[in-house]
Amino acid sequence: MTEERRPTMPESQAAPGKRRGKREGAAFRREAQGVKPEGPIREKLMRAALTLFTQRGYSATTVRELVEAAGVTKPVLYYYFGSKEGLFLDLMRTHFGRLEAVADVYRKGKGSVRKRLTEMLMKGFLYVQQDRDFIRLMHAVYFGPPGQAPYFDFDVYHHRYHDLIARFVKEGIQSGEFRSGSAGDMAWIILGTMEIAVEDQICCQASRINRDTLKRLLHLVFDGIAAGNDKGKGKSI
Repeated sequence: MTEERRPTMPESQAAPGKRRGKREGAAFRREAQGVKPEGPIREKLMRAALTLFTQRGYSATTVRELVEAAGVTKPVLYYYFGSKEGLFLDLMRTHFGRLEAVADVYRKGKGSVRKRLTEMLMKGFLYVQQDRDFIRLMHAVYFGPPGQAPYFDFDVYHHRYHDLIARFVKEGIQSGEFRSGSAGDMAWIILGTMEIAVEDQICCQASRINRDTLKRLLHLVFDGIAAGNDKGKGKSI
C-alpha cells in the first residue's frame, strides 16, 4: 500500500501554513490505515465532490462539507486523494478518461467512417446527457475567473479530441467517403456542431436538441463533406 499524498495547498486561503497541513496529514494517515483502496468509498467522494463543486463552486466548498456529503471522515479523503485539490484533479481526469474510452471503442471499430464517427459522437452526447453536472463544472471552471479552482489543462483534451475527429475525417477522405479538403477544418465544423448540442444541454431550462435532432444535424454536416460535394468548390456564392 503506497503512502498517501499529502495536501499540496491549504484547504482555504485563511488556513494556516504548510507545517500545519503536514502535521494533520500525518495524523490523518495514521487514522486511515485500515482503509483499502478497493470499494465504493472513492466513488462516493467523487460523486459528492461533483455535486458540491457544481452547486457551490470549488473555492466555496470545504473539506468538511465534502466528507459529510460522502458519509466518510477527513482521514479517508486524504487517504484517497491527498487534498481537496487532489480530489478535484482526480475528478477531472476520471471523467475525461471515460470520455476518451468511448472514443477508443469506435476509433478501432469496424464499418464506414461516417457510421463509426456518428456512433462515437452520439455516444459522447449520451454521456453528456447522463452526466450534466460534470459538463457544467468543466465549463464553469474553464470559462470562470482564474484561480477559482486548481489549474487543469483542458486544452490538452480539447486538442486531442479535435485530432481524433480529424483522423476519422482523413481516413474518410482516403477511402473516398468524404470530399477532398482539410481534415482539420472539417473536424472543427463537426466539433462546433457538438458544442452547440452540449451547451444546449447545460444552459437551457428545456433542452431543444435531443439525440434525434443531433443526429439530423450531423447528417447535414456529413452530407456536406461527402464525396462528390466538392463540385464548384471555391466559387463565390
